[in-house]
Amino acid sequence: MMIFIHVLILAQVSAATNGLLWPEPSEVSLGEQVVWLDPRTVDIVFLWSDNSPQVVEPETVTSQAHGTGRWLMQRPYDLVHDLLKEVRIVATHLKSPSTPSKTSPIPSERHKVSENAILESAVGDMLESLTYSGLVPWKFHSRHSDFEPEPEPDSCDPKRLISAIHVVLPSSPSQREFQADEFFHGDESYTLRVNESVVFVQSNSTLGAIRGLQTLEQLFYKHSRSRLSYTPHAPVIIHDQPVWKHRGISIDIARNPFVPGDLIRTIDIMSSVKLNRLHVHATDSQAWPLDIPSLPQLAQKGAYRSDLVWTAQELEEIQAHGASKGVSVFVEIDVPGHTASVAHAFPDLIAAFNELDWDTFAAEPLSGQLKLNSSAVTDFMSKVLKDLLPRTRRFTSWYHVGGDEVNRPAYELDETVRSGKMDVLRPLLQRFIDHIIGLSQSFGFQPIVWEEMLLDWDLTLPSAGNGSSNGTLIQVWRNSRRIEEVLKQGHRVIFGDYGHWYLDCGFGNFINPYPSGKSPPGVPFNTSGGQDSRIKQPYLDYCQPYHNWRHMYVYNPIANISEDLLGGIEGGEVLMWSEQTDSYDLDFKLWPRAAAAAEVLWSGVRNESMLEDATRRLSAWRERIVSADVAISPVQMTWCLMEGGCNL
Repeated sequence: MMIFIHVLILAQVSAATNGLLWPEPSEVSLGEQVVWLDPRTVDIVFLWSDNSPQVVEPETVTSQAHGTGRWLMQRPYDLVHDLLKEVRIVATHLKSPSTPSKTSPIPSERHKVSENAILESAVGDMLESLTYSGLVPWKFHSRHSDFEPEPEPDSCDPKRLISAIHVVLPSSPSQREFQADEFFHGDESYTLRVNESVVFVQSNSTLGAIRGLQTLEQLFYKHSRSRLSYTPHAPVIIHDQPVWKHRGISIDIARNPFVPGDLIRTIDIMSSVKLNRLHVHATDSQAWPLDIPSLPQLAQKGAYRSDLVWTAQELEEIQAHGASKGVSVFVEIDVPGHTASVAHAFPDLIAAFNELDWDTFAAEPLSGQLKLNSSAVTDFMSKVLKDLLPRTRRFTSWYHVGGDEVNRPAYELDETVRSGKMDVLRPLLQRFIDHIIGLSQSFGFQPIVWEEMLLDWDLTLPSAGNGSSNGTLIQVWRNSRRIEEVLKQGHRVIFGDYGHWYLDCGFGNFINPYPSGKSPPGVPFNTSGGQDSRIKQPYLDYCQPYHNWRHMYVYNPIANISEDLLGGIEGGEVLMWSEQTDSYDLDFKLWPRAAAAAEVLWSGVRNESMLEDATRRLSAWRERIVSADVAISPVQMTWCLMEGGCNL
């Protein structure tokens, strides 16, 4: 896809300040005039072009971020309301974790969610951010340079002060209960215009308006000697839209402890880079932290500790918070593999549980997976999903079935099967997956499965066709060549392979060598042991090296794929498996690398010639995030940013 960029260069040293927008918009035109904005007093004007008879007033709530600014609700040329209202603020929760605890920054009471409330919240978030954090862009100018415009007095020239932000939609945002399908399938494109006194954010949907407001926030800088924010780029014209629909992060909350506040914080940062899907890998062999109220013993016995159980209310509140930021939060219960933790509550459902020779029966410790020819397992899965799916459907239309790394030798120990042969297991696995997909579709979900179900097991899966919301999305993780294999079979693809977009790679192996250097009796299975340990110095992991942000940024998922197949790509995800990650280092490992992938997903395939410009824009985004007290890695050394770059 061709990306048109038109930028007016102010000066060589300050070239990076031309927008510093992340992700890069589709079309940008920036000028050279300075205009100011006072987030405490600016008017917020909602306009729509239909003949809606009733205009909804913003809710009255307390906020210190907004002072005397007005919220004006009107149709073009027809002022309906002139309200002195304060902005409803939803807490951003952008604080770095201290000690994981059950006290998470999530509201305890259930709030009604509507598109109208979401739009108000998005405006409030933007104004709050400009008031309390914001970026003083000193790192992007020469040392000790006087780069800031002369601060304006409170009574500055009205011709250079933004008096109003106009949010323009075709119709009034709905007040009715939130509709996930309608909202998350909305048009995300927007147009943003800034002149000397007025801002226009125009879109065809509430979701598009949210994306425009997120860009507007990045256009303005904090002034070190004034309460006002400013942009040196007026007039501004931006036309923007995403390349791919599915732009996500997958986080494994099972293998190491996390708390709900970790996902709240992640959602806030995701929204700043226009990521729109949070895939929660909620259970695995090591732990089952997700509460299923109809089967309370699952989490009570399967979680590492009772205070590390994620309640149904917490999951709902995370999903609601995601919706308020334009992020759909969906759950994966990975089956039939990766389910050993079920045995803590229901041991009769699991085959090959915690075998000493785990390497034969699992991809990593501990072994154990659901039996494949058991009516009790079928009943168990029905009960789990009939509990979980209706609850999560309110805020998402996706459900991840799992299906990766199903271990064949484990079924030799399954008394319902007693075979590891593919021709014996395939029809049983087909029946099992049909049951899960059928249940998910009966509740209106579009199912997602890992690539093995199609490419290794050759299962028949409902095809997603050309954008069908009822087919199966195939998530490819092993290598990019498999993307085309899936597309040729008529399925839509989510990409993100371990060689490029796995965030846990390069930190070394989490498995130790045998203390004696030799395997104990029983390893390998049914032998006397004595084999040399395969874990050797320098203890590298399977997917090393570390995937730095540049490596992730220049990843081309569509290389060598036939052009006629490209329409079948739904999007991609970066993935954070948690064998060596928990609450304490999650932010450091996610960011800014996930933000680099976010630009690929929003703006399209990148290349090496874009890295210098990307370094400055990504660094500016990073500075905005750390101003909200989130500890994430620097993008580049400060000297390189200040003095024209570091290239070789």
